Amino acid sequence: MKNCSLALVTLLFIFQSYRVPAQDSAPFDEESSIQDSVFAIDAVTVHAFHYESRLLETPAAISILAADQLEQNSLQPIDFVLNQVPGVYMQSASLTTNRLTIRGVGSRTPYASNKIRAYYAGIPLTNGVGETTIEDLNQSVLSSFEVIKGPASGFYGAGLGGTLLLDAVHPNQNQFSVDYGFGSYQTHEFNGNLYLTGDNSNNHLAIERLSSDGYRENNETERVNLNYVGQFDIANHQLNLIVNHTDLKAYIPSSVDFESFTNSPELAAANWAAIRGYEDYQKNLLGASVISDWDRNWKSTISFFGQNRASDELRPFNFLTEESHYFGGRFILEKTVLTENGSWKFMLGNESFFERYDWATFENTDDGSAGEILSDNKEKRNYVNGFGQLDYYLANRVRISAGANINKTYYDYTDLLGADGDRSGDHSFKTVISPRLAINYSLTDKNKLYAQVSHGFSPPSLEETLLPEGGRNTDIQPETGWNYELGSRGYLFDELYYDISAFYMSIENLLVARRVDEDAYQGTNAGKTAHPGLEYYLQYTLPGGENYKHQLSANGSFSPFYFVDFVDGENDYSDKELTGTPRYQTNLSYALSIKQRFNLQLNYQQVGKIPLRDDNSIYTDAYGLLNANVQYLKNWGNLNMKALLALNNLTGEHYSSMVLINASSFGGSAPRYYYPGLPRNFAFRLKFSYLF
Repeated sequence: MKNCSLALVTLLFIFQSYRVPAQDSAPFDEESSIQDSVFAIDAVTVHAFHYESRLLETPAAISILAADQLEQNSLQPIDFVLNQVPGVYMQSASLTTNRLTIRGVGSRTPYASNKIRAYYAGIPLTNGVGETTIEDLNQSVLSSFEVIKGPASGFYGAGLGGTLLLDAVHPNQNQFSVDYGFGSYQTHEFNGNLYLTGDNSNNHLAIERLSSDGYRENNETERVNLNYVGQFDIANHQLNLIVNHTDLKAYIPSSVDFESFTNSPELAAANWAAIRGYEDYQKNLLGASVISDWDRNWKSTISFFGQNRASDELRPFNFLTEESHYFGGRFILEKTVLTENGSWKFMLGNESFFERYDWATFENTDDGSAGEILSDNKEKRNYVNGFGQLDYYLANRVRISAGANINKTYYDYTDLLGADGDRSGDHSFKTVISPRLAINYSLTDKNKLYAQVSHGFSPPSLEETLLPEGGRNTDIQPETGWNYELGSRGYLFDELYYDISAFYMSIENLLVARRVDEDAYQGTNAGKTAHPGLEYYLQYTLPGGENYKHQLSANGSFSPFYFVDFVDGENDYSDKELTGTPRYQTNLSYALSIKQRFNLQLNYQQVGKIPLRDDNSIYTDAYGLLNANVQYLKNWGNLNMKALLALNNLTGEHYSSMVLINASSFGGSAPRYYYPGLPRNFAFRLKFSYLF
């Protein structure tokens, strides 16, 4: 892991040398602390469909995590925050191994998150085969987190599970902050942030360094993040720049069998511990966009982005090296027409994405380095999305939104070694058209009803188009599905906010990754699944006083997902429960704010049992986690302090925080289904900010 001293010196140098116009110094605005995001919902603005609107008026199932919620939970990995969103379940094996599912989509992915798209400040975090990594982002650079559930947004590729939109912090005041946190298992984190604003610009430079020994054996992690976000206003144009660098090395404890999970969960899998298996990668992400306001209500957005990633991974069965580069662009044109009774808005755009992915495997050596080459591969992954949307607003009472996404995905694969027969070739999927129609109707000023019908898809990975014995599976097709949804949000009375939705999603051409070896999977389209569900969010503001506020909230989901028609080889799993996802989730929270200085949150998360095999012969146990979070704020003029303390799993629950579906047995060993969750643990952070 490279030392971050040079980066810190650079940050401090910019802090000293940057000159901005003189501004009136303002004390820390305590009203912008946790109360804003916890106690005020109706003012939340949504950007998910490329227009700004209040959450109440948006015809889709969307949950918002604001900057203050992210900061209040900044001591936790991102899965802690996301698991408080109804319909979302993010499993976490370690700081770097996670699986994100939305409404059951993505639950069968072995070790990563796919079928869900993610964007950071308009830049795709999803690669050319649909895999998404958000866990290595520095949460201190995020200003909001929008979760679009289901295939509701053609603007972002009509992902079958949904879309995550992460926005970057854009400062409105000059500020320099440093914070240091520590916690259980020798976890240490340093953050430095510099915010600089001018008359027509703002800049945010951030550095993060994280190190942890981890709860389990062979679980050490070190990560450095460097971020820059800039915004510049030039006449009728706005230029946005974003740069992110991540340098990470994490050892891998892997999954364990039931006996180890029960009796010695702190141990790593024996084969991974024996070789000290790890992943080590460096990643750079950059993007630029220009937003222009033209005459006659025309507006355009032009964006360019790119990423490169180089990785080494030492595994029990081989040594894997990877290198990927992608670049692309987005173009959106908008036109607004005002009428006597309302307005029309028409939007048209496209996203083009080009990726090259090189990977090779080598024999392991005694010293943990790469030995004789086993395979050498080159892949090209390209797609083009075209999308359009028409919105009609009628007298602030009815909003109708109609749109479609058109996708063309293409893979080109070259087997440079050909040890098992040359499998080189290209694969082009049929064009997928994903329409959407939605309506939002105002029952009253504070009660809205929405309905939508939408289509989505998820392409197979390139590896799923390869056959283990050589050759290519040219018959494999993307998963596709239709989502039907009815929901309502608003206030039953001034103190009680609600957001309830009922949905039914039908997925065809279910992609099944059948494990045929320790490091080999074969993809097939095996059938259909049904995803009926109910999601709810309730927030009640209790009677308070002049110096304190407090509220209760409850949210959760009921998700009886099942296989409708699922035949895998000679096995028929029709009518069985969908593997990898719980039937229900519940979150209960209590938040208290005293004199806008002391904040307390208590959270209880209940997760139902999870089927681990397609025949439903094995389940996990249901579990519940009780967590407490305390924040104290104090300011001395322009100097502000925040102290945060998190106490997690207060009851010491023994549970599995991630599972491996349909785990196989190799060499006579028991199947390894379980990634043990953290026992009782704590974290503390102290942050100082200076406004100038």
